[in-house]
Amino acid sequence: MKLRAIAIDDDPTSILMVQKLASKIDDLELVNTYESPIEGAAGIILDRPDILFLDIEMPEFNGIDIMSTLVKPPKIIVISGNPLFQSQALELDAVAFISKPPQEEEFNMAVNKVRAHLLEVEA
Repeated sequence: MKLRAIAIDDDPTSILMVQKLASKIDDLELVNTYESPIEGAAGIILDRPDILFLDIEMPEFNGIDIMSTLVKPPKIIVISGNPLFQSQALELDAVAFISKPPQEEEFNMAVNKVRAHLLEVEA
């Protein structure tokens, strides 16, 4: 099963890191990236990802706002430079919280956690 993912982050460097790390995982396809949280929120509906890599602190519309408004959310991996948001993100059902800049091992563990969640649902 190929996992479809999108990333929403206003920081282009973080987007590049996610692209680089995602490209190393054979069954993960990063189908789209968004630097605008508003475009990204629409992209969740259009792209229908299995995984959402999401920053929290963004202008206009933050990641917590996005998480709060989703009716049928994809599995969410929060990537943030602010650890103060970790408990709030996990309360809103984020599967994992990764500190910026994302490290390969932590990124892979988070994707594996999503994979395990999705396999449980299928079983």
